[in-house]
Amino acid sequence: MALAGRTVVLGVVLGVVAGPSVQAATPREQTAVHRVGKGESLSRISRSYGCRIADLQAANGMGERTVIYPGERLEIPNCGPGSSSQGGKSTKSPKTAPELVRHRVRKGESLSRIAQRYGCSPDDIRTRNDLRGSMIHPGMELVVPRGGGGKAAVEVKKGQSVGKPQRGSLTGGVQLPSDRAYYRRRTARAYGASHTVEYTRQAIATVRARYPKIHRLAIGDLSHDGGGALSGHRSHQSGRDVDVGLYYRRKPSGYPKEFAPGTAKNLHLGATWELVNALIGTRKLAGGVEHIFLDYELQGLLYKYAKEQGVKRSLLAEVFQYPRGKGHAGTLIQHVPAHHDHLHIRYKCPKGDSGCK
Repeated sequence: MALAGRTVVLGVVLGVVAGPSVQAATPREQTAVHRVGKGESLSRISRSYGCRIADLQAANGMGERTVIYPGERLEIPNCGPGSSSQGGKSTKSPKTAPELVRHRVRKGESLSRIAQRYGCSPDDIRTRNDLRGSMIHPGMELVVPRGGGGKAAVEVKKGQSVGKPQRGSLTGGVQLPSDRAYYRRRTARAYGASHTVEYTRQAIATVRARYPKIHRLAIGDLSHDGGGALSGHRSHQSGRDVDVGLYYRRKPSGYPKEFAPGTAKNLHLGATWELVNALIGTRKLAGGVEHIFLDYELQGLLYKYAKEQGVKRSLLAEVFQYPRGKGHAGTLIQHVPAHHDHLHIRYKCPKGDSGCK
């Protein structure tokens, strides 16, 4: 809970010490701020500004929290035209709140390098994590804003993925590193092209930023070191495929060591959609997602949830096969049997890489 006079923020753990509050917006951003009045609810405030409750929760790092208190200050995202004045509050049209992700500092990384990766500035990171200088250390977890609220393109290397996913190899691939956000079921099969690994990690970090208390995600097979035929799969040979589990309201028994079927009763639709949405957000970036294979019924659950959240129909029609039938072609998400407990994600070849098919 934020105190009166303080902006609602997303907490972050730095090293082994609980981090201080992270300023959600600086004065120079001129973002509209609403001070909660007595008797106001998140629902009432969202209607006043033409937003969804989820928009306010995301802009303020609230996770799924809906309880607010008089005096609490809320960042108002740019949800609709002409946000109205409320009791002397700002009448400026607010800027879209940037997407916040969690980044765990790795050996050799600098503040400037991390800022460049996410399309923001070192000052943005300092402000949100209350850092006075540029000193960071491996293992430190930072809240990082993606520049403009978009997805950050990663470095895409040519020559790693050779041939086709069904008949290919992997040269100079990288292993998906260990992380508290996910569980690697088979480390010997956790190798992929660099962009496969990085885009997957980014998507998971996006979910963790929105749902910091969500359980670990199961990560299935990518490829062998060197690629080639992988038992149990027809593809996964060239480092561009990865099997990723789902998010649940309550972690199923045996998960994440084993995948668990998703149903309307057990699936955490918010977190799972956040994962899918982060993935499809890379579809126009270099090396971004090319296909997601997912059971048709689970597509329907996510489709309906996204529609209720106000996702544009044009985007839903572009990416979902549902509700046009399992045989409908041309969409990013496609039905494949036995994909009721995980997402099979395939990323694109690097542009101009003639060896990748």
